[in-house]
Amino acid sequence: MSTMMLKIPIIEELKYLLKSNQILITEASKAPYLRGFRIGKGEAIAVVIPDTLFELWKVLEVCVKHDVIMILQASNTGVTGGSTPDSNNYDRDVLVISTRTLKGLQLIQEANQVIAFPGTTLTELENALKPYGREPHSVIGSSCIGASVIGGVCNNSGGSLIHRGPAYTEKSLFAQIDGNGTLQLVNHLGITLGTTPEEIFQNLENKNYLTGQDEAWEGRIWAENYRENLRDTMSSTPTRYNGNPEYLHESAGCSGKLAVFAVRLPTFEAAKESTTYIIGSNDESQLIHLRKFLLEHLSELPSQAEYIHKNAFKFTQRYAKHMYKAIDILGAEKIPNLFAFKSRIDNFFKHIPILPNNTVDRFIQLFNRITPSWVEPRLQKFHQKFQHLLMIKIDMEQNDELQNLLSKFFSGNTEHFFQCNKLEEKNAFLIRFAVGGCVIYYCESKKIDPNERLVSFDVAFRRNDAQWLIKLPDKLKDQIIMESCCGHFFCFVSHQDYLLKEGVDAHLFKKEVLAYLEERGAKYPAEHNVGHLYHASPTYEKHLKKLDPTNSFNPGIGKTSKSKYWR
Repeated sequence: MSTMMLKIPIIEELKYLLKSNQILITEASKAPYLRGFRIGKGEAIAVVIPDTLFELWKVLEVCVKHDVIMILQASNTGVTGGSTPDSNNYDRDVLVISTRTLKGLQLIQEANQVIAFPGTTLTELENALKPYGREPHSVIGSSCIGASVIGGVCNNSGGSLIHRGPAYTEKSLFAQIDGNGTLQLVNHLGITLGTTPEEIFQNLENKNYLTGQDEAWEGRIWAENYRENLRDTMSSTPTRYNGNPEYLHESAGCSGKLAVFAVRLPTFEAAKESTTYIIGSNDESQLIHLRKFLLEHLSELPSQAEYIHKNAFKFTQRYAKHMYKAIDILGAEKIPNLFAFKSRIDNFFKHIPILPNNTVDRFIQLFNRITPSWVEPRLQKFHQKFQHLLMIKIDMEQNDELQNLLSKFFSGNTEHFFQCNKLEEKNAFLIRFAVGGCVIYYCESKKIDPNERLVSFDVAFRRNDAQWLIKLPDKLKDQIIMESCCGHFFCFVSHQDYLLKEGVDAHLFKKEVLAYLEERGAKYPAEHNVGHLYHASPTYEKHLKKLDPTNSFNPGIGKTSKSKYWR
């Protein structure tokens, strides 16, 4: 296989540009880049890993010259398969370009803004801002341990922070292929960096801003109106969803149809002290009324309001305990390294015929079975008592106000809520962070292919919807063996996973559920982007075609055409 690949002209040309360890051509070395974190897998002639922005540019030039499809990938933590090849039915060869080594953070305007390079993760940005008492647009959430800053912008990711809305900027540096097939570098960072690509990248990396900020390019750098939209609880439209024209601009929401080298984003003042309340209910409509009540009466919105269903809480303790404990001990920034280490161990065991392919996963689940939950007793008891849990995080200055509003709403009955101590707060958010993987880890331990039997929904409900949960008819319920639900409750964004019984038609199941969601006026996906799971709306598809008229970057995204010129 590798001998044949070495004869491919583009591989030969890349060998003159990159070192041998930057070009992966064997099946084993390519494997981690060709399979998504949750779903998605396909083929590529090679994976290349440029070390500098200029190397990335040169790789793009070679790809355009040889008419090769380019899929740019950062951390590969997406949940809709949008940063890996999708099957093997493209009309041209596919090359995956990993940007994970292209680290770079530049704090500007006294750390009030940041310029981030492709390999920079949210965790790295969060840690860099802590000494300044500031934080990024997004914090690490359940599905994005190790997620990149630029990946969030390209997907209009929403995240859990209520004040800030979807990741959005009009200031970025990106490469684009025009209708004539010409690769162009576009500098819309609002900073003068030069004229040629080599000069631009060199000046950017050295923070050599030639004339300071270019005020001729103002441009918004975040969704400033999101809080006002959220408070409109009578609206019959969702607060945020992928493909919303309001938040589509060049790199923002581009779904990989541009090669993005840098984005410029705001940072935000971190709360000096915060506290978290856990709220429980066995009545879904009660929580919905509480949402409306608090959105309309709180003088300042909380920073987070996260929902987790009783089943999701239970399954996370059972199947994803190793993940939240690893984050607790090592920190989120170490998780990508653990994923890489596990991949290497998996490959080792695959070469031992007498051992099953999921040997490592079996050991992980044995660990999860025999170790304690590490969940504080009061939180554990609360979870066992209520079907629905809500975690509301506020600045300490709002503590009295929220406590009074909760007491008023529950008519003085304090059994429905409590203020967490620091350890309980840590437990609650660790479980919320790990919940996105609980069904995946179950699948791995049982040798179930999630591409065939896991159906996920990332849904934005109407702001005035009287329901929260997805209520399926009995016919569909009978096709499920496991389900998990969590979400960003004040934003009314739900993440629902269904693991189907063997033999169930997953495509038909998904089609019927989507029809039900459309009847409710919901929009999907809400924040994980279309990937290869969802159809891009006609408006979104039109936008993607405008960004990439030759369809050379990430073809097939949003179930669109994979052919050149969108044929």
